[in-house]
Amino acid sequence: MSRRTIGAVAGIAVVGLMLRVATVSRSIEIVDRLFISDDAYYTLTIARSIAHGHGPTTDGHTLTSGFQPLLGFLMVPVFWLTDNPDTALRVDLVLLVLVDTATIVVLAWLAYRLAGPVAAVAAAAMWAISPLAISMAAGGLETSLAIFLDVALVAVWIYAADRPTTRRWVVVGVVAGLTVLARVDALLLVGLLGALQLWRGPRHRLVPAAVGLAVVVVPWWAWCTVRLGTPVPTSGPAAHELLRRLAFSGETFARIAGTVTRGPFGLWPGLRSMLDDHPGYGVVVFWAAFAGFLASAWWWGRRRSGPVVAAAALPVFAAGLMLFYAWFGVYYYFVRYLAPAACVVTIVVAVAIGHLVDRAASHPRLALGLVALLAVAILVVAGRPTVHGFTTTTTSSDGFDALTGFRPDARAIVAAAPEGSTVGSWQSGAVGYYADGQITVVNLDGVVNPDAADAVRTNHTVEYVRDQHIEWLADAELILVKFYVDSRTQVRPPPSMNPVVRLAPTPQWFPQWYQLARIDWDGE
Repeated sequence: MSRRTIGAVAGIAVVGLMLRVATVSRSIEIVDRLFISDDAYYTLTIARSIAHGHGPTTDGHTLTSGFQPLLGFLMVPVFWLTDNPDTALRVDLVLLVLVDTATIVVLAWLAYRLAGPVAAVAAAAMWAISPLAISMAAGGLETSLAIFLDVALVAVWIYAADRPTTRRWVVVGVVAGLTVLARVDALLLVGLLGALQLWRGPRHRLVPAAVGLAVVVVPWWAWCTVRLGTPVPTSGPAAHELLRRLAFSGETFARIAGTVTRGPFGLWPGLRSMLDDHPGYGVVVFWAAFAGFLASAWWWGRRRSGPVVAAAALPVFAAGLMLFYAWFGVYYYFVRYLAPAACVVTIVVAVAIGHLVDRAASHPRLALGLVALLAVAILVVAGRPTVHGFTTTTTSSDGFDALTGFRPDARAIVAAAPEGSTVGSWQSGAVGYYADGQITVVNLDGVVNPDAADAVRTNHTVEYVRDQHIEWLADAELILVKFYVDSRTQVRPPPSMNPVVRLAPTPQWFPQWYQLARIDWDGE
């Protein structure tokens, strides 16, 4: 890169950092309401449990692999220094802000290698002001870390292939291992890059890379296999079980299509809603977007030679994510799950901009006008959602995004439940995090509780609640009503339930009253 390009990218990265810092510097109540999902509190609770010597648990004794481990491991030292839950949450957000700012720089480098300085500046600018990128960094979960490592893995792969040494390829393997620990779906990207290297050669370079990968991931996978019977995160099968009827349905295809086509700026919310209402159209758009990613990969691979061809793995990775999550079916997290695809859209668009400007290079005025037009377009499409994020104090979720705003209800439940009691909850992340030993919180949807997952799978949740001596339930009114109805048929005698605390509706995640209810098991 020239000094001018480096200076431009650095300046853009500083702007991106300022936007992210401004976002997470708001009051923790507003940040929680706008961005933080219940799953973020699971990871923090597990990190705290590890720091206190209890292992990866959310309740102090039930081991789980139902989280993406890298962010949890990075947060462990924080809980050696503080037990204040809000302070630890702030540190988590700062870490993700710094990581996402680094993504701006790595994206620029990749775009530069693919299409030159204009593409580098365009990629950096789009991700720096992307409302999606900012919201993921402010969400407290591993998404920003996973995206950074996805693009960093491709960048390191290209760097190692430029001037191959054993040390560089070991570093590639280490980065690949960290990428998988950041989010397990990155196995697809690692596999694609490995297959590309096997095809193009030299194949022996994969040996040191495989050693580096094994050093990072094998200890965790071995622990999971020995203690839990599988290296697969227990959260995946549990979440899939809850909504397996949606796997490969028209509704799922439509929601993925609506998510991916919005790219990094959250464009066309009307299209997204229309596709949800008309799943048949959504299927068409899904396969069109899928084909678009593959066409981009083919175009990059056809025009490029040498190490840069590795970048073609990114669009194929994005297409693979679309298929995987069409099977997975947990539609209310699609924005988060498919955020890496939005990052790939960013680099695809940036590379296209670079090529357009290069073609207009023989006409300087045309090139300058094109760059100015594209810059204005980027600012316009990004401006409204970005400004909206800074001026609102209520969620901007349109019903498909990750559910947010659990902190106030969780704190109210912890304050209302008798100290030392056992509380069951399906969305138990925030309640367990803020309980911090005052009460025992048992996860009931099985995402971080393998025993509860077995109960869900066999339709024995009511018996599980009884056998665990759970005396309180805390969740949305609709969920508690369903539990009460199920209990009429699953156990004899059935329990009675008496609401003790009824909180105001929380539209951020459920337009339902949130309740703390006492369970009385007749005859016990």
